[in-house]
Amino acid sequence: MSESDVGMWEREVDQGLAILRRDQDRSPDALGGKAPDTATGSSGSPEPSVDDDAMFDRSVSIGQLQSELFHSVRAGMALKQDIYDESGVLLLAAGSLITSRFLKLLRDRNITRVQLRTPKLPVASSSIELPKTEYPEDVDHDNRTHTTHSLELDKRMGEILREPVEFHSVRTWRRPRLSIEELKNSADRGIEAHRETSAAVVNFCETLDTGRRVKSAALRSTVDAFVDRAAVDFDLLPLIISLQDSGDEYLFDHCVNVSMMGMAIASQLGLNREAIGEIGIAGLLQDIGMLRVPKEIRLSPGSLTAGEWKEIKLHPLHTLDMIAGLKGLPVSTRMVAYQAHERIDGSGYPRGRKGTQIHRFAQIVSIADTYSAMTATRPYRSAFPPYESAKVILLAGKTEEFDRDLVRALLDTISLFPIGSMVGLSNGMTARVLRANPGRHTNPVVEEVTDDGYATGNVIDLSVQTEINIVRAY
Repeated sequence: MSESDVGMWEREVDQGLAILRRDQDRSPDALGGKAPDTATGSSGSPEPSVDDDAMFDRSVSIGQLQSELFHSVRAGMALKQDIYDESGVLLLAAGSLITSRFLKLLRDRNITRVQLRTPKLPVASSSIELPKTEYPEDVDHDNRTHTTHSLELDKRMGEILREPVEFHSVRTWRRPRLSIEELKNSADRGIEAHRETSAAVVNFCETLDTGRRVKSAALRSTVDAFVDRAAVDFDLLPLIISLQDSGDEYLFDHCVNVSMMGMAIASQLGLNREAIGEIGIAGLLQDIGMLRVPKEIRLSPGSLTAGEWKEIKLHPLHTLDMIAGLKGLPVSTRMVAYQAHERIDGSGYPRGRKGTQIHRFAQIVSIADTYSAMTATRPYRSAFPPYESAKVILLAGKTEEFDRDLVRALLDTISLFPIGSMVGLSNGMTARVLRANPGRHTNPVVEEVTDDGYATGNVIDLSVQTEINIVRAY
């Protein structure tokens, strides 16, 4: 991205981030106060509603805003329009809770007037979709889509998905952190561990493909070593991924990258060690069925025909067949590997599942798989720049292809300018991103590098040194 490109895409990014902030701002903890249980005043009767339609698309002073939103502020009600400053920068997205704290922040920034505008994107619905077992109308049901193993999981879907999964995103100050020097040294050691794991996955897959039985304990020990790394510093796994070079066979490195990125996201979401490990194992397994897709299709340098794409969509079923004899693998892990290519808007495969029909761990693996695939070179295209990949996923969150909580967790994990990527700063420096700052997705921690790419040791936290910002990404 050149400096001249910044203005062209940052409005899109700002809009996507504002949607994430809108969802986050619904959390009482994020607002620094406790939300009321009901939208009632002290007398117990409902507060008068604000005439939102009368407020659309106009400029108001901060005093007017406070007056018109008085009841909303007291009741913790959500706004139905976006709030912009007079230069067009989005300050608060529709759906956010309006608080007195927000009004104070406007005054602290010397903002005296704001624009109220009708949102172009709908406010997220809070409706919950119950799991269903019927197939969507548009799924092709030839004999190959009805494997014994997939039908078993389809029948048990409600049972497997019944147990709720709660996310509690880890605040910045609670994230474990090594010193910068320790982080870089650990990443260097982790690169070799990545190579060894990729080689182990090759052997593992070759054994599975011959039909010989393999114990899942071998996978567990490999994954546990990476869980240990994530536990000492959440930024370590993404940094290792960014520094390793893919081998000749993309697939196996990709499986390891998805596993590591999934575990990094799961760590940021506050999941326990067992859950992080399960996501790691599912990440290693979810694409191995591609080995049964004809090589001329899997490694095709050109566009795929409809028939060839249909073969690709069958690979989750091949994965289930390959892992059927894997001893000690929980049924929930099989479900995650099966559903890792589904999307919450129903656009995924192999079953076109939607929303709560998809295991929450599968949704984590799905977003890790997408990011890892985009940032890797494929036979038919070059790798996307990391910032472009992050932006695409961010904007996909707007269309609800991915769960917005998980999009936010990905950005909390890697930042909008992902860990390991190179950026140009407003002070003329070139730097490498070392750390994400959760909640400050455009302000990561960076280290200055020379023109030859050597680190200088000058580390800058852009969330602290706010006079410096990123103007270019590579």
